[in-house]
Amino acid sequence: MLKLNQIIAQLVEEFQTVVIKDYPDEKNINRVEVLSPYTVFDKDTLYLCQDPDLLAQDGFINPLPKDCSKYYVLTGLKNDSPFSMIRISKKISSRQLFLKLNAFLKYEDLLEKQVAELYHCLYEGLGLNGIVTKAEQFLNFPISVCDSSYNMIETSPLMKKMPYGMEQNKSHVYLNNSEIESLKRYKVIDKIYATDSAFSIVTPDHPDNHWIFAAIRIQKVMTGFVAICTGKQAPDDYELRIASTLSDICAIEMQKHEFFLTRTGLKYENFLVDLLEGKFNDVNLVHSRMELLDKKINDYFCLLVFSCTEPHDSKIFNNTHISALRRHFKDSMSVVYQDRVVFFLNQTEPVLFTENFFAPVAEVASLNHMNVGISQPFRDILKTKDFYRQAADTIYLGLKYLPGETLYFADRLTPYALFSGNSYEKLSASIHYMIYLLQEYDREFHTEFLLTLRSYLENDRNATKTAEALHIHRSTFFYRVKKIEELLHISITDSRQLLLFELSFAIWDYLA
Repeated sequence: MLKLNQIIAQLVEEFQTVVIKDYPDEKNINRVEVLSPYTVFDKDTLYLCQDPDLLAQDGFINPLPKDCSKYYVLTGLKNDSPFSMIRISKKISSRQLFLKLNAFLKYEDLLEKQVAELYHCLYEGLGLNGIVTKAEQFLNFPISVCDSSYNMIETSPLMKKMPYGMEQNKSHVYLNNSEIESLKRYKVIDKIYATDSAFSIVTPDHPDNHWIFAAIRIQKVMTGFVAICTGKQAPDDYELRIASTLSDICAIEMQKHEFFLTRTGLKYENFLVDLLEGKFNDVNLVHSRMELLDKKINDYFCLLVFSCTEPHDSKIFNNTHISALRRHFKDSMSVVYQDRVVFFLNQTEPVLFTENFFAPVAEVASLNHMNVGISQPFRDILKTKDFYRQAADTIYLGLKYLPGETLYFADRLTPYALFSGNSYEKLSASIHYMIYLLQEYDREFHTEFLLTLRSYLENDRNATKTAEALHIHRSTFFYRVKKIEELLHISITDSRQLLLFELSFAIWDYLA
């Protein structure tokens, strides 16, 4: 049964009219009927009338109800009436209104019945296969259900005949690399993560095919998506609404499976928690425990702590998205710890803080609106607890001092970590006095010596780079350096002095 506001919204859109008088949004309506002298009134019917004579009490052969205000009449007339009048700005014939609104009611009724059938498949325990097959019978288009790692966990009969996009490895069917790259290149994946309802798109890679995508979310975590190919036919409201319903039903069905109910299902979970809590003091014991768990200890470690800016279920996130990172970084482990997901990198080669190395981490984090604190790499596994705390603190510092970024690296935030335990007054007093001398000199003589010194330090103490950054000639830069040396009685080649200046500028930024 539709609500009155849904019918009125359809009317306004169809006829480009305006509703002049308020009405109860949530009133149920199951029929639309043209008002006549022979009308037998029903409270769940919306009546249509453009005949002013009928709106008077003496215009009916049958007796009027006792409380006419409970019966709603849609009209373009201004006449007074005992009924509750919903007046629209245009005079539209009752026949036109009747045909359009009844077509809308029939459409909504059909959609409601099909949605009910899909839910029936769910309650009957037909599984994803039964649900997707039934949805294909309604749409007559190929349908697939993918998890967040692009595994096609269910495909409809028509989808199995698709000529492109799929690969099979043993019993698993998944999107091939070219299709995944296409989805990323044209920001389709970003939109799936960001959009709650189904949407359609055509990409340049497949210009003859329209696709519908709808995210599958379990407790606000994007755990997969529904993909429907409508071919050359652009999807309409019906297809989009069925797709949205299908994604909701898939979310319920997927929660039935153990994979989405347990934390990780990985036997090393308790061991990793013990490691994070510093419960080991013998590295040989760590190695023996790992052997029993069919895992090996490599030589280089690093801890990543995922923190979400929006409410989410860390356990489901760990099971779905982090599983892809575990496959990418071999021998790695992850666990939900203190309401965060902790990822333990376990490498045979040194961990390099490069954009390429951490690209998979950045992708998972940005798509899920998360921040990641990344510890310094370390080799002593018994110090895991210390580096977990470092990674967790790095998130706090990163959010405060590097807003807008996704990955926060402990080495970059080391000065802030050191300063955070001291008072403003103590830190301010630690800024080198020569910095203040240059600041006062610049203010008095309108020079830029402080800016020049800072730019020199920020450009790797390279004269050419510094001159380019300041948009001055090299000779001008060297002139300024000579004046700074004379003013401060120092040498610009004194590494110890320059280190103190760098530290002072870091404190200055921290206190700003």
